[in-house]
Amino acid sequence: MSNLLKILLTLITLTIITATFGCISNTQSTTTIQQRGTAETTQTSESLQPINAEVYKSWLHNSTKYFEIYYPEEVYKDPILQSKLNMLLLGADSTYEGHFKLFGIKPQEAKIYLYPSKDSLKNITGKNTLWFVDYQNREIHIVLIEESGMYSSFEIVSALLEFAAGEKLPDVLVIGFGVLNFRIPMSSQESYVSIEQLKSLDLRKEYNETLYAEAGDLLRYIADTYGPQALINTLKDGNIPTVNEKDFLEFLEVEDYETSNIEKTTITLKISMKQKKFEGAVIYSNVTSQPYIYFRRTPRINIKEIKVNGENVDFIQSFTVVIPAKNFKKGDIEIKYSGDYSKIEKIAPKRGYIEGQIKEDIAFLRGTFLRPMLNSVELFNVIEVRAKTDKGAVIAPGELISSNVWRISFPQGFSGVIPVFAGEFKKIELTNGYLTVYYMDIDDKTAERYANLTAEILEFGMKHFGKPGYGKVKVVYPKGISISSLMLDTLAYSHNPVRYKYGYAYEIAHWWVPGTVTFDTNMSQFWFNLAFPWYYSLKYAQNTSQESYRELRNYGISKYHKATKYGEKDVPLTEVWKVWERDINLYYAVGAYKGALVLEKLEEHTGSEIFSQSLREFFEKYRFRKVI
Repeated sequence: MSNLLKILLTLITLTIITATFGCISNTQSTTTIQQRGTAETTQTSESLQPINAEVYKSWLHNSTKYFEIYYPEEVYKDPILQSKLNMLLLGADSTYEGHFKLFGIKPQEAKIYLYPSKDSLKNITGKNTLWFVDYQNREIHIVLIEESGMYSSFEIVSALLEFAAGEKLPDVLVIGFGVLNFRIPMSSQESYVSIEQLKSLDLRKEYNETLYAEAGDLLRYIADTYGPQALINTLKDGNIPTVNEKDFLEFLEVEDYETSNIEKTTITLKISMKQKKFEGAVIYSNVTSQPYIYFRRTPRINIKEIKVNGENVDFIQSFTVVIPAKNFKKGDIEIKYSGDYSKIEKIAPKRGYIEGQIKEDIAFLRGTFLRPMLNSVELFNVIEVRAKTDKGAVIAPGELISSNVWRISFPQGFSGVIPVFAGEFKKIELTNGYLTVYYMDIDDKTAERYANLTAEILEFGMKHFGKPGYGKVKVVYPKGISISSLMLDTLAYSHNPVRYKYGYAYEIAHWWVPGTVTFDTNMSQFWFNLAFPWYYSLKYAQNTSQESYRELRNYGISKYHKATKYGEKDVPLTEVWKVWERDINLYYAVGAYKGALVLEKLEEHTGSEIFSQSLREFFEKYRFRKVI
C-alpha cells in the first residue's frame, strides 16, 4: 500500500470515531377455524368483549382472496403506514397459504383491522397489545408500528402466523419469525438479555427494537446452526430448542460474511407489459455452502417451485422468506416464480417505485426477487440475465453477449440488486462509448442536453478520482416511473438532471461509492457510502463556480441543522447506519452532509492533490472489493 493510501485510510480511521465535527456540531362471522388438522373450535386464552362494529363503518376497505382488510384514513395518508398496508395487500394471501401449509390446516377467510397506533386499538377494543386474534369471529387486529420503518412489517407476519396456527404462540417465536422476514440489524451484544429471560417476557405489549432484534437473531441462529428443517419444526411445534448461551453470543459477534460459493447464476425473465405480469426463474450452478437456509423474496412474487439437483423439494413461503424443507451441501438449485404488478403499482408512497413497476409501455424490475438468498450474505461471481418482453427491448446491467443475454462478472463477488428495464427506448453514446444514455418520452434535443450533462459530470469524476470499475456505464430515463437510483453499472433517473444538477451528480458519484468500492462489511465505516457522493457533488459545484459551491455547502449544513435540531439529535458517523429505519432524514444529514465536511477537512489537512491521488489509489486497490 502506498504512503498516500496509508495516509487516507489512517485519517479516515481517526475521523470516524468522532461523534460531531466542529464545523457543524453547534449548529363478524362465527365459523370455526381448524386447529392443527382438527375440527375443534379454537378459543382465545382470554374472554373477548364484543366490539362495536359501528366504529369501522367509516374505515376504508380492500379485499384479497382470503381477507377483508379495514383501516382508517390515517393509515392511508401516512407514507410509512401506507407502505405496510400495500405490503399486506401484496403478500397476505401467499404468506397465509405458506403459513396454513406449515400447520396443516384448511384455509379460512378472515377480517383484518389495521390501527395507526396502540392507543387506537386500545380505545376501540380495550386490548393493551400490539395485535391479537379473535379466532371465534375470525378477526385479526394489528397495530402498524411506525417506528419500525417503511419496509419492516414484522407485526403483520406475526399476526398472520398466529392466525394460521389457530392458537396463541410464544411471543419470542412469532416476533422472531416476523423480524427474520425483514432482517432488522442485530443490536449490540451488550444490550442482550439471556435467552431464558427473553422467552419469558411479554413482547407484544410494547415495541422494543433491541428485544425484537434478539428474537429475530435467535431464530436466525436456529436456522444457521441446525438447518431449515429445525426452523420449520420450531415454528410448527411452538417450542424453542435449547440453545447454548455462549454459542449464541459467539454467533452474534460474527458479522454477515460470504460463505456461499456460486459459480454461476442465471436469471430468466419473461415480461408481459400487456398483462403487467412476469414469469421468472433463477438457477444457481455448482454451489458449495453451509446447509442452505432460506431465500429472500418480495411480497410481489410467488415462489412456484424449488428444485435441488433436479429434485423437487417442499418449502414454506412467508412474507419475505422462503424456507426449503431440506438441507443442502453441494450442487445446483433452481427456483421458479411469478410476479403480478396488475393490482398495486407502488409499494412505498412518496419514496418511488422501489419494488418495480409494469405498465403498458414500460417495465422496471429490481430487488431480491431476482436473486433469492442462500444464507446471510450471498456471493455471486458471474451472473447472466436472460430477459424477453412483449413490447420493445430490454436493458439490463453488464455486457450484452448475445440477443437478450447480459453477463455481469465480479472478481471478488457481488451482493447487490439487479435492475431490468423494458420498453421502446432510444439511445445516445458518449465518452468514446463508455457511457450510453437510454431515454423515452422526452424529445431528442432534451435527451441530448441530459446526456451531455451526464458526460460532463462523469468526466469530472474520472479526472479527479479515476475511472469507475465498470467496463461501461448506462443511464436510463424511464417514462412514468419516479426513481433516482444507481444499481450496478446502471443509473435510473426520472427527474430533470439539469434542474437538479448537483443531486444528479450525487447519484453519478455512486459509480465510485458504493459502485466500485462498498463499505458494508464493517458497519462503522458505512457513512463513507453517503459522504463521498455528497463530497463529489461539492467538488463538482466548486468546479462550476464558488457561488454554486457555497450555496450547495450551506444547503447541506442547513439540512443537517434541521434534521439534528442543531446537533441535539446528532449521532456518531460510526453509528449512522443504525438510524436508517427510524429516521431517513437524520441518516442522510449525518452520513452525507456531515460526512462530506469531514472529508473536506481531510482534504484540507493533506492537500487537494494528495487527497485526490489517495482516493484514486484507494478505488483502484479495492475495486469491487468490500473494505474491511
